[in-house]
Amino acid sequence: MTTQIDIAQAETISCPLCGSRRFQKQHSGPDYFMRLPGTFHLVRCRECDLLYQNPRPPLAQIGRFYPDHYGSYGSAQAGLRARRGMMRWIIWRGQHKRCRLIQHSVPAIVGVPRRLLDIGCASGLFLEAMQSYPAWQVEGVELNQAAAQATSARLGVPVFVGPFEQAQYADGAFDAITLWDVLEHLHEPLASLREIRRILRPGGVLFVRVPNAASYVARMCGRYWSGYDLPRHMTLFTPKTLARALAQAGFREKLCVFSSASYLATLHSLRFALDDGLLDAKRAAAIHRILLHPAARVLAWLPFSLADWMAGGSNVEALVA
Repeated sequence: MTTQIDIAQAETISCPLCGSRRFQKQHSGPDYFMRLPGTFHLVRCRECDLLYQNPRPPLAQIGRFYPDHYGSYGSAQAGLRARRGMMRWIIWRGQHKRCRLIQHSVPAIVGVPRRLLDIGCASGLFLEAMQSYPAWQVEGVELNQAAAQATSARLGVPVFVGPFEQAQYADGAFDAITLWDVLEHLHEPLASLREIRRILRPGGVLFVRVPNAASYVARMCGRYWSGYDLPRHMTLFTPKTLARALAQAGFREKLCVFSSASYLATLHSLRFALDDGLLDAKRAAAIHRILLHPAARVLAWLPFSLADWMAGGSNVEALVA
C-alpha cells in the first residue's frame, strides 16, 4: 500500500490553538524518520505563533505513517528486556525518574489504589516501571493494535486500542494521566486536552512532554531537527504555546515546567542530516556509531545539561493540575 497522501484529500486547517487562518510557511520536507514517500508542510500562525502542519494528512490516513516497526512498537513483546547494556540502564533510570515525580505529586489515600492512564503507551516501558510502585492501578491507550495487545499481555494491564476519546472513561476516573511525546501527534490537541481534564479527578495531575520548537537544538539543526517528525507531528509547541493550550483546556495550576533530553534529539537530527547526503554513507555510519558510544554521552553531558537548565532543551515537560 502506498503512503503517498492524495493531495485532494489533504486537510487545509485553521490554527488548532487560536483558530486563525493567517499563517506563514515555515518549511517543507520529507519523512526523515520512517522514509515514507511524500512532502509535508509546516506553517507558523501569524496570530499566536503556533507551529502546525498545514495541509496535513487527515485522521483516516495518518495510520499509514505508523508502521509496526515505528518507534518503540518493536519492543512491545519483550519490554525492557529488548534493551541491552548502557541503553537499558539509561531507559530504566529515565522511566523511574518519571514514576517518582508522579508518585510524589498525587497524595496516597489509605486502602484506595491510585489510578493512572498512560495515553500512547506504545511498548509500555513507563507502565512497566510504574507497576513497581505500590498502590497504583495502571492502564494504557494505544492506537497501534499490535503494540497495544503485546503490552497488555506482557504487563497484564488494560490497554484500550484506539483514540482515547472513544474509550468513554467516566468523569474524574483517573488520579494521574501521562502524555509522553503524544500531544504533538493529535489532530485536535485542544479538544483532547479538554477530554483529559474531564476524566482527571479534582486534585489529579497531568504530565505532558512535547518537543520544544524554541529549543537551542531546534535552532541549530534547522529542518533536520527530529522534533519536527513530519508527517506524524501535527502541532509543534514552545513553552509559551503549550502553556496557552493547557490554560485554554482548563488546567490552571502549573506544578513544574522544565526541559530535557537534548542529546538524543541532536543525535537523531544529525542522523537525518547525514542520511540526507551531507556525507557519504560509510562516513555517516561511522560518525553515528561514535556518537552512540557511552563515552560520547558522558562528554556531551555538561553542554546539554546547561541547555536544559537554561530552558533550551529539546523537550518541554509540564506537570499541571
